[in-house]
Amino acid sequence: MRRLLLGILVLILLTANLVLVEAQNRPTTTPSLDPTGQPKDLKAGQSHRFYVWRDDKGWHLRTTTGKEKHFFAGVVSVVGGKIGNFSTFQFEKKDTLKVNSTRTQLAFDFATDTQIDGFDFQTDAQSVKFDLRMDGKRNADVIYVGTNAESPRNIPFELSNRASAPTGSGGVAELIIPFGQPAGMGAGSSQRFLIWRDNNGWHLRTTTGRNKHTFSGEITADSGFISEVFAISTEKKDWVILKDPRRVVFNLNTDGAIDGFDFRTNANNLRFNLNIDGKLRPNVVYIGSRAANPPAVPFTLSAK
Repeated sequence: MRRLLLGILVLILLTANLVLVEAQNRPTTTPSLDPTGQPKDLKAGQSHRFYVWRDDKGWHLRTTTGKEKHFFAGVVSVVGGKIGNFSTFQFEKKDTLKVNSTRTQLAFDFATDTQIDGFDFQTDAQSVKFDLRMDGKRNADVIYVGTNAESPRNIPFELSNRASAPTGSGGVAELIIPFGQPAGMGAGSSQRFLIWRDNNGWHLRTTTGRNKHTFSGEITADSGFISEVFAISTEKKDWVILKDPRRVVFNLNTDGAIDGFDFRTNANNLRFNLNIDGKLRPNVVYIGSRAANPPAVPFTLSAK
């Protein structure tokens, strides 16, 4: 009986040890972090760290140090989408930020010394993956994500790019990046609006196939002004008017060709209210290089 009990005890100890070893070897998973909102304690002079967050203007990465200079490098990859606009924040001559040819990765390498450095970008991706290093080492404890400044469990880590859907009241279409002309569309395409922005400003075009259609509407600037409005291929009965510094109204009759106008703005957002033959049709509005459709009209796009 003693031998039997001893055997059972040994078996229990061996099983417990195997379970412990298996748990130790099992890869940990990054908890679900909410990247929404700037971390509350972001300021110059904070000890060496990364800050990562997203808001209605896109994604942001910042770095701080205390009194010593540190080097920050890494790769930001987007999953299920492309990188749109991106810009640096207080970079110096030797600092670098580069996008790859497929616009799916941003690689960066820069130094921070007492101030705040970093970069911003926009994406229509489903999620964003961060592989971050400071002084050549990965350290999750110096990464702070979102308003609550939570740290990921592992590096690399992946954050959701989910956003609230735009509404008819004009909610910002956060998942739609207006950068780049819609590909494969031009004169002779079926009835549609084309909207995009590039280094030369904003562009709106209208196309039809064989039948004539009337395109009308207005564009309104939020917290800024519209300027340098220039009509493209319009006819006698067509008109594009800067009604006031914040609002453009238009009426274009397009028949087999391509019409439209260009403009510039310093606004934070632009609200589009567009009609084809007097009807709201979001399925024939194409935005940016990915030719994305807004889920509703009117809709709002970020202009920053």
